[in-house]
Amino acid sequence: MHEELAAAFENFEMSHEEAQEYITHLFEGYKTRKKEYNHFDFIPHNIIGLYYYYINKKHFDIIFNNYKDKYIYNESRVETNCTKEEQIGIGKVYDYIQNYNSDFKNFNIFLESIKIHQLLYSECEGKEFGGKLRDNDVVLYDTDIEVVPAFQATKIFNSYIVKSKEIIASLEECNIFDYIDNCIKISTELMKLQPFCDGNKRTFRALLNLMLKNKNLAPIYIGVEQRDLYKEFLLQAMKGNYEKLTRFYYYKICDAIVELDINYTNNNQKIK
Repeated sequence: MHEELAAAFENFEMSHEEAQEYITHLFEGYKTRKKEYNHFDFIPHNIIGLYYYYINKKHFDIIFNNYKDKYIYNESRVETNCTKEEQIGIGKVYDYIQNYNSDFKNFNIFLESIKIHQLLYSECEGKEFGGKLRDNDVVLYDTDIEVVPAFQATKIFNSYIVKSKEIIASLEECNIFDYIDNCIKISTELMKLQPFCDGNKRTFRALLNLMLKNKNLAPIYIGVEQRDLYKEFLLQAMKGNYEKLTRFYYYKICDAIVELDINYTNNNQKIK
């Protein structure tokens, strides 16, 4: 299905202005249906496809500034134990993502995760905690998810140093929809692995946003009111059922596209 859908977008011609108008129109129908996270609703695919293939993204810095202004605090509240210092650290994480300009072919999942985790804790009193892999066993509270022992988590996580090149090469060959699906799986697998003592979900949500930036997709955010639903879908994915989490993320990408870019552009045009 993804191959056919991507091919349809690639073989169709549409101007930036036409795509922007169509996305705005689609979003009206999308808002009435998103609460169901319906597997058979292809409006999110259409919005993402139109945005990816036809929208001019020369103002990507503005998108990230909008994200940081509106949603950094929200991101910190998704995890209830986030401190003020960690909130500042999340801001530094997204400064890093915004300014990331390295060749994605040399992207290393392990090294970027370490960097993000270091930035997350860079303003904390014990900032040396940042980037340090856990040496103790942990549990995911209120779940029946089994987390691998510390030595095994370290071994698996370290393996990304070498296998990142192969993973990224494979990702770059994907159409945009398979690319998103695979990035979601990578970030979820790493969350389940729990290589760090704390901050795993924030770190790997940021990693996901960094990988989305490679395709000029706006960074996703999760509102506090969506926290319980997100965690429910995340646990299902950790057990191998990615359907609802993937649908959830598709809707969140659409939220980011419209709220951080399309609405901003439309409002500025009206002002002019």
